[in-house]
Amino acid sequence: MSAIKITKFLGTAPKNASELLPDTAAQIARNCKLYSGDLIPYPQPTIVADTQRTGTVRTLYALRDPDTDALVWLAWNDNVDIVTPATDTFGDQRFYYTGDGVPKVSTFELATQGTAPYPTNYYELGLPLPTVKPTTVATTFTPVTTTSFARSAGNNVTLVTSSAHNIKSGAIITVSGFSFRTGTYSRAGTTITVTITGHGLSSGSDVLLKFTSGSATSNTYTITVTGVNTFTCTDSASGSTSGDVSWDVGDLNTTAEATVINSTTLTYFSSGPIVTTTSSTVGTVDLGGQIQSRNYLYTWYTPWEEESIGSEPSDALFIKEGQIVTVSALPSAPPAGDNFVRGIRLYRTLSGTTDSDYFRLKTLWFPNAIVSVERTSNVSTVSFQYPHNLFADDRFKIASCSISSFDITGGIVTEVVDQYTIKYAQTAATVAYTVATGTLYYDISEDPPTTTAQYWGDGGVYTFTDDFNYRSLVETLTSTNYDPPPSDLQGLTIIQNSILAGFVGNTLYFSEPGLFHAWPDAYSRTFDSNIVGLAQIGGTLLVMTEDYPYVMSGSNPLVMSQSRLSARYPCVNSRSIAETSFGVVYATHDGLVLYSPGTSAQLLTRLVHSSDTWNAALDPNSLVGVSYKDTYIASHTSASIVFEPGVGNTGPTFVDNDFAFSASWYDPITNNLYMAAGTTGDIYQWDDLTQPYNTMTWKSKTFITKDFTNVGAARVVADYTGVPGSSYWEDIDTNWEATDELWDAADPITFRFYVNKDLIFTTTQANSNIFRLPAGYKSDTFEVGIDSLVRIRAIYLGDTPISLRTA
Repeated sequence: MSAIKITKFLGTAPKNASELLPDTAAQIARNCKLYSGDLIPYPQPTIVADTQRTGTVRTLYALRDPDTDALVWLAWNDNVDIVTPATDTFGDQRFYYTGDGVPKVSTFELATQGTAPYPTNYYELGLPLPTVKPTTVATTFTPVTTTSFARSAGNNVTLVTSSAHNIKSGAIITVSGFSFRTGTYSRAGTTITVTITGHGLSSGSDVLLKFTSGSATSNTYTITVTGVNTFTCTDSASGSTSGDVSWDVGDLNTTAEATVINSTTLTYFSSGPIVTTTSSTVGTVDLGGQIQSRNYLYTWYTPWEEESIGSEPSDALFIKEGQIVTVSALPSAPPAGDNFVRGIRLYRTLSGTTDSDYFRLKTLWFPNAIVSVERTSNVSTVSFQYPHNLFADDRFKIASCSISSFDITGGIVTEVVDQYTIKYAQTAATVAYTVATGTLYYDISEDPPTTTAQYWGDGGVYTFTDDFNYRSLVETLTSTNYDPPPSDLQGLTIIQNSILAGFVGNTLYFSEPGLFHAWPDAYSRTFDSNIVGLAQIGGTLLVMTEDYPYVMSGSNPLVMSQSRLSARYPCVNSRSIAETSFGVVYATHDGLVLYSPGTSAQLLTRLVHSSDTWNAALDPNSLVGVSYKDTYIASHTSASIVFEPGVGNTGPTFVDNDFAFSASWYDPITNNLYMAAGTTGDIYQWDDLTQPYNTMTWKSKTFITKDFTNVGAARVVADYTGVPGSSYWEDIDTNWEATDELWDAADPITFRFYVNKDLIFTTTQANSNIFRLPAGYKSDTFEVGIDSLVRIRAIYLGDTPISLRTA
C-alpha cells in the first residue's frame, strides 16, 4: 500500500459510515480545536469566580465595578433574557431582563446592593397607571379699574390699575368703561381753543371732538397743543361761539392680548392719538375671550425620562383663559411597588386644539432626602438619596437639615456635580463632609427665578397653582398609549432602532423605539404557533416558534413586515439559540438550524447528522448554546459539542468536549467566555491559554486499502516541546516486536492502532520519530487514534519506514 498521511484534521460527521468519511475526518474528536487544520487541545476550564448562588445557574451575566473595573457576577436559576441599551446615557450600566417574574430593569448600583448572590434589587420595567383623578377649582376673576392711561406713537396703550390686576402676559383682556373726557371750548373765526384738564395729548394727533353746545362742528381734528390743559384746532366754519366739548376716548375700549409690566401695569394695542399719562378712573379691565372647557391630568415620571399613561382627566371647568386654577388631589409620593417614579408631569387642555391634546404645565418632583453635606469657602455641596434632576441656575429650598446652616430658601444651583449632588453659594462656616438628613423642595413656579417661588410639598402642600401663560405651553402629552409590558413577558431581545421585543404565548410585543418602558398594545402581533425565542440579525428579527420560523423587518413597530419562512424548522429549545458570526443557530428535532438573511433557514447539520444520529448523540431539548470565536458551543446533559461551520470546502464538523455547562456569558471587552457549571455557583473561564491543556482524543476514519497488507510503521508529528529525539528510524534502539512496553507516563501522546476495528496496539510518544507497529497480520481495514496534550500536526501510516517518506 502507499503510505497514508493525515493532515488538515476534521471533526466528526456521525451521519456518515466511518469508512465513507473524508480522509481527514474523525469518528471521535474530543477536546480539540480544528481551526488551523492541526489538532490543538483545549485548555482545562478553570474556576475564576463564584456567583454565590446555589443550585443550577441557568443564566449568567456580569457588570463592571465602576471603581475597580472588576467583574461583578449576576446569576439566576431560571432562563432569563437580558439586553442592554446601545448607549449608557446615565452611566449606570442599566440592563433589562425577562424570565425572573415581571419584566425588570436594574443598574449596577441597584443590582449589587448588599451581599451576593446578585442581582438583589431592580425596578419593574413598565410604569403603573395613575389611579387618582385630579380635582380643580377656578378662582373667580375680579375686574379692576384704572387710575391712568397712556398711548405711544406705536399705538401701545399703557394702563395702570387701582389694585393688582392678576393678568398674565399673553392673556386676552377686555378693556371697557372709557367714553368721553369733557371740557369747554371757544371759537374765534375758525380757530377753536379747547380746554380739558390734563389732556395729555400731543401736537399733530387726530382727536374726535363732539361739541355739545354752541355752534362748533363736531369732527375729527388735527390738534396743536398750547398748554397742559389746552389745545387748538381749525373749524370748517367761522364765527364766534363757545360751549361744552367731549373728547371721545372710546378707542381705548377693546379686546386684545395683554403684556404685563408689573402687578398693576399692563399694555395692549389700540389705535388712537398719542397720549401721555393721563388720570382716569372710569376704565375697567376684565378677562376677555370666550368661556371654554378645561381639563387637567397627570402622569408618573422617572429620572430616566420615562412617562406613564395619563390619569383620568379632571372634571371640566368652564372658564376663560387667564383665570387662576388650583389643582389638587395630586400624588404626594411615588406609587407603591418596585418603580423609579420620583415625580409627576401635569398637563391641561387648551382651547383651539383637539380634545385629545394635553399640554404640559410642569414636571413636579417629589421632595428629595438629603444624605450628606459639606461646605468650603462659602460653597455648600449637598448630596441626595435620589437623582436631584436640577440644572445650573435652578431655584430650590432646603429645609430641616440636621445641620441647620445648610437650610436655604431661594437657593440657586451653581454647579451640578453629578446626578445626586449639587453646589450652591451660602455664606457660612466651613463644614467637613458629614452624613446628614433634611429635605430638598423643588420650585414649580412658571419661570423661576423671575416668578414667585412655589415649593411643591413644602409644609405638606401638594396643590398646584396654574397661573401660567397659556402661550408658553408647547409640549404635548405623548404617552397616551404607553402601556406597560405584559407581566409574563419573556424572550426579551433588542432590535434595530432601539426597539425591545418580547413575547407571551403566540403574541409578539414591541416597545416604543428608545422608550423601553412603553409597550403600546397596537404594536402586538400574533402567530399561528407559540413563540419559543427571538433573535436579531442584519436588521431583521427572527421569530422562532413551535412550528415555522418567521422574519420581521422594519424600524417602526406599527408597520413592520411579517413573513413566514418556507422551511418548517420548529425551535425545540430557546436556550439553544445563539447569534453567531455565520447566522442565528438554534436546535430543532433533526439538528441545528442556521438562519442568515442571505440564505434563509437551512439545516446546518445536514451533512454531518441525520435525525437518527442527532437524537442518539444528545437531547436537543437540553442544549445550552453560545457563540464564541466563529464556533457554536452547546452543552447538553453530560458534555458539550463545538460546531465549526467548515474549513475551506470540507463542510461543517463537530467536536465533543468533556465540559458541561449550564449558562455562559461573553465579555466583548476582553474577548473571554465564562461558563457556570455545577450547583455551587462556580464560574469557569473557557479556553484560557494560560491554563493546563485537556487531553484531547481523535480517532480517524476507517481506512480501507486496495490490498491486504501489514501496516508496520507510523509517525506522529507534534509539538513535543523540550523532548529531544531523532527523526530517523535507524537511530532508534527499540524492540519493535514488543507490544507490552512500559512507556513514560509523562510522554504527551498516546497512539492507538486498530485493525479490523479492534485495538491491537497502544504506545506513547515523546517525539516525532518513526516507530514500528505490530507484525504478523494482514488486513485491509485500519484506524488510528490519538490522545494528546500537545498540538498534532500530522499522522503517518505505512508498510515500512521507507514508505512513510513518500507520503
